[in-house]
Amino acid sequence: MKASVVVRTFFLSLAAFFMVVEFMSLEAASDPALEEYFIANAAYNRKLYPVAVAQFESFLGKNGNHAKADLARRGLALSFYALKLYEKAMPHLDTLLKKPRLDKEIDRERIIMLQGRCMLNTGRKDDARKLFTEQQKNLKNQAFKVAALAAICDVSYSKSEWESVIEWTGKLANAKPSPDQAARGLYQRGLSFYQLKKYKDSAESLAQVADLKTSDQWKVMSAYLQGQSRLNLNEYEKAEPAFVSALPGMTGSDAAQCRYQLGLARFLLKKFDLALSDFETYLKMGDHGDPKKKKGNKGKKDESPDTLAHAREAKFYLARCLIELEDYKKADQKFSELSAEKDLLAAKATLWWARVFSRRQDNYDRSAEILGESISRFNRSEVIDDIEFDYANALMAKKEPDWKKASDALAHIEGRRKFGQMAEVMAQRATCLHKIKDYGNSLNSTVNFLPKFPDHSLVGDMRFLRAENLYLMNRGDEAAKAYGEFVKADKEHPNLLAAQMRMAQVHHNAKRWDQALASARPLLDKKPEGPLFAQLSFLVGDAYFRQEKWKESIQPLEDFVGEKIKDRKKPKVTAGPNLDTALIQLAVACDRTEQMERSLENLLLLTDHYPEESPHLPMALAEQGRLAYLIGDLKRARKAMERFLGKDKENKELFRKTASAQRSRVYYYLGWVEASENKNEQAAERFAKVPANDSLGPDAAFQRGIALIKQENFEEASKHFPQMIRQFREHEKLSLVIYYAGLSATKKEDWDTASNYFKEVTEKHPNSELADQALYEWAWAQRARKRDKEATALYKKLLDEHPQSPLVIKVQSEMAELNLDVGAQEKVISELTETLKGMEDEALREPIRIQLASAHYKKRDYQVSAEMFEKLLNDYPESKLRGSMLFQAGESRFRIKETVVARDHFEAAAKIRNLDETLAESALMRLGETQALTGQQKEATKTYENFLSRFKESQWTRNARFGLAFALENNDKPSEAIREYAKLFEDAKKIDLWAVRAQFQTGECYFNMKKYDQAIARFVHLEIDKSFKKYPSWQAKSILEIGRVLLAQSKREEAVQRFKDILNHPVLGKEKAATVARQLLDQLRSG
Repeated sequence: MKASVVVRTFFLSLAAFFMVVEFMSLEAASDPALEEYFIANAAYNRKLYPVAVAQFESFLGKNGNHAKADLARRGLALSFYALKLYEKAMPHLDTLLKKPRLDKEIDRERIIMLQGRCMLNTGRKDDARKLFTEQQKNLKNQAFKVAALAAICDVSYSKSEWESVIEWTGKLANAKPSPDQAARGLYQRGLSFYQLKKYKDSAESLAQVADLKTSDQWKVMSAYLQGQSRLNLNEYEKAEPAFVSALPGMTGSDAAQCRYQLGLARFLLKKFDLALSDFETYLKMGDHGDPKKKKGNKGKKDESPDTLAHAREAKFYLARCLIELEDYKKADQKFSELSAEKDLLAAKATLWWARVFSRRQDNYDRSAEILGESISRFNRSEVIDDIEFDYANALMAKKEPDWKKASDALAHIEGRRKFGQMAEVMAQRATCLHKIKDYGNSLNSTVNFLPKFPDHSLVGDMRFLRAENLYLMNRGDEAAKAYGEFVKADKEHPNLLAAQMRMAQVHHNAKRWDQALASARPLLDKKPEGPLFAQLSFLVGDAYFRQEKWKESIQPLEDFVGEKIKDRKKPKVTAGPNLDTALIQLAVACDRTEQMERSLENLLLLTDHYPEESPHLPMALAEQGRLAYLIGDLKRARKAMERFLGKDKENKELFRKTASAQRSRVYYYLGWVEASENKNEQAAERFAKVPANDSLGPDAAFQRGIALIKQENFEEASKHFPQMIRQFREHEKLSLVIYYAGLSATKKEDWDTASNYFKEVTEKHPNSELADQALYEWAWAQRARKRDKEATALYKKLLDEHPQSPLVIKVQSEMAELNLDVGAQEKVISELTETLKGMEDEALREPIRIQLASAHYKKRDYQVSAEMFEKLLNDYPESKLRGSMLFQAGESRFRIKETVVARDHFEAAAKIRNLDETLAESALMRLGETQALTGQQKEATKTYENFLSRFKESQWTRNARFGLAFALENNDKPSEAIREYAKLFEDAKKIDLWAVRAQFQTGECYFNMKKYDQAIARFVHLEIDKSFKKYPSWQAKSILEIGRVLLAQSKREEAVQRFKDILNHPVLGKEKAATVARQLLDQLRSG
């Protein structure tokens, strides 16, 4: 039905309103001109329109200004209209409309409507629309107003001026049209919205037609178009009933089209069984919509399914329904047939044909084959991106994925920049590149992805992959930052724990142990599973171990080992990453926490049960030997170290690589084993094999000399000790070395040489533990040379300077032989010893025993005094003097360099409540010193802080302040150390050794923090400040450190100059730093 039918019907009735009175009135008798007028009216009423025209024209020609002229003009226009001579009617109607006043019998609104109809009938639609638009205000008659609005809508509709249609149909709807007029307006309005792609407005307008009492035709047309709008809105659940409603009222090709659209709606609603039926029905329908008509009717147009407008599309969707209904065999056949062409549909069919196999998840290879063969055929198709996307996914899902080809396919898509799933493309390509270890380009893909798709569901995956790429490219700090951003942004991501593990690994690899632990420790409680976390316990234990937090390292290392070795009693060890390292670390940690047996147990697992050669075997054997020696198991110690030497001789590469670091220790402790078994000759040989430049070298050389003396090989000893003096000027036991050099000389009766050595001990090392012995031996050397006077002077010197020496009695006796005065110290000891022999009352014995131990201490017989005080501690556990006993036992052990035992005594003394403040001050100070010397930097820090808090006016405040700073520095807290050092030189007027050393150590802290410029500034200050001239050794060291900083900055030439500055300086060139500078210069020249 055409939209103008109702309007035309209205205008036909409009012409019928002109019923002119036929009889001549009295007025005609008095006015002859009216005769023609009435004849014209009569002719018009009798439909004698040509006669009416002639009469009206004659009347108007003669009587243009007659009172009846307007009525005659109206009649003439109507006659022309009836004769369809609209062009002739319009001027007369226009004349009437232009008059401000018309005869009362003439209805201006009717003239407007008639003029508009004439315009429409003569094709002057714009004029008609203009007329109706302008005259809207003059139309009071509701029917006329509605008809005029409908005409405006028709004109706009016929000209496809959709915005105008929408405007005027809206006004029409408000003018109370008839149901047919309303239906027509709503349809036009709905179609206009549809054409403007405003499908929601279209659907809403068209839906209103269903409720109107109008013809079925409007309802059918509106329902169908509403279905189309709903489809475009993806409102498939509303599209389906619209098409169902329209279908019964449609025939022919319209019915076929509706059936197709219904099938499409149902397909999109996933009602695949109904959709399948609709498409099958559609394909059986001819162009006229009758599914019963058969192909080949004689004289009829071919109505086979192939002539249908959407035949191939229907076949395509039918095949897709088959996939969804899991009828893969039929779907395979249908898509195969459709894919034979080269058009867009064939391309889509090929895409879905491949999906038949990928959907089954059992033949991605076939899917990849179909898609791969089609790429060149459809390389210009609009779905080429879809094809290559599916191709890439099939390649990735194959039993043997082809990541490279998948990456290339995704790169093609990315290059075209048209695909709707570009985020997935970039993400998958990043993954493919990662899989083929092209981490750089994979990283670039993730970096490009993140700002482009910040809200995409894959953004978490890409953040993680970005970090993974950085990690695998060994860009650790960047990776750590990237993992941190991932963890912060993607708290629910399945890779969250993996990211935390990676962060721990990054920090671990960078030796940032605290940060590694901060990331790894929380993971232990979560017990994550998978290959990535297999090393978690080891990582935690290793991080503690590297910080020398031995106690904390043991449990995670044991957990790691326990996962690999279930039964330690009957161990079955399978080699694995870091297992051997964990065993050696466990052994070391247990040793450091005084669990020697546990240490040996772990070493045994490594040395006797580990199935492969381990690079840690040399250290394990060396440690096994050392620990066995320390617990007195000499047989076990010898076995381990001789096994080391045996494997060392085999010269196998893996063992040789790490054996060199342990070889010296093996010879050193094997020397002690030999010495412990009184095999002094073998001991000397073992000690001799320890290189002089090894950390054990100085003591090994000393022990070799002792072994030579024990075997009375004085000839060799007399050469050995002097050589040591020349070689080890900084030897920890230099005074002892010099003493034994002198003693060796005495055995050869080389009294002059012996005297010189003993003199050097007494004058240069007056605090040596053998200073008294040296004086004594020197006196004897003088006596041997018949110099009794000089000998007597030396005896007196011994008695004056070493009144507590165990040699006092001998000296006194020997002086008596020389008729000289004797001292009283030995007499005190002798008397106290004698007194104790007859005393049984323990209350009286305790103070006398303390006096006796103190006398031995004053004699510098520290070993004896230590043993005596320790015996007192054992015998009098509740003594009120226990604090003093502990302190003096500690002092005795400290004097003979048994620092660990000394530390324990000082610690016990410091813990005693209500201890005398002076004694407490001394004990706490000594505790801090011994803790620092034994590597307990954390504990030393607390002790010094406690000391500074308790004893603010102590004479040792600056000592403690420096100790605190030095402990913080050695506990890897350089920033805190710098603050404490600063307190020692904040008073510029107070220049002492602590201020100088604090300046130097501040520079060292900055150096270790890699703040090179600040380090150089501190060292330069120490070098140039005149206040520090009294400390040339530290100034020389500062210049040396400046050179080392410059080397760290790769400023070789500048560093060389600084080293030369030391050597060329008249004062600093004599300091020990000059020797080091010369060594560094030699290394730089040779390197």
